[in-house]
Amino acid sequence: MERTIIVRNVIRCNLCGDEIESKSVHDFKYCKCGKVAVDGGHYYLRRVGNLDDFTDISEVKKEDIPDS
Repeated sequence: MERTIIVRNVIRCNLCGDEIESKSVHDFKYCKCGKVAVDGGHYYLRRVGNLDDFTDISEVKKEDIPDS
């Protein structure tokens, strides 16, 4: 079995070019033009805004969970 680990929770606004990163739970951040936002830190990936208005550049990795 596998689990996904969020290494960096980052998006790039396609309108203003701002890269915004959420580093902890409830670390909600908007880009400088206010069209998109990111939240969740290393716990969850939350995006606010139109899908066409941002590019997800987050880093995640897969980790095996040993059977018990």
